[in-house]
Amino acid sequence: MDFIAQLGDNKIYYQVSASILDPVTYEREFASLKKIPDHYPKFVLTMDDFPMGEDGIRQMNIIDFLLDCQEI
Repeated sequence: MDFIAQLGDNKIYYQVSASILDPVTYEREFASLKKIPDHYPKFVLTMDDFPMGEDGIRQMNIIDFLLDCQEI
């Protein structure tokens, strides 16, 4: 995993990749987050424009993520 955001006892896990359209890259990027046994939110941030995900792990476009962060 690339980084963790934490506020108090709450965490959010992030994995970052340029793209996960290649099946090998998709599996690699999601695998590290799947190994985390807790139930805090987990995201894969990419330049891909359409959402993907599995096992509760969400993919999000990095530009959308950064624009959302400006509202905090």
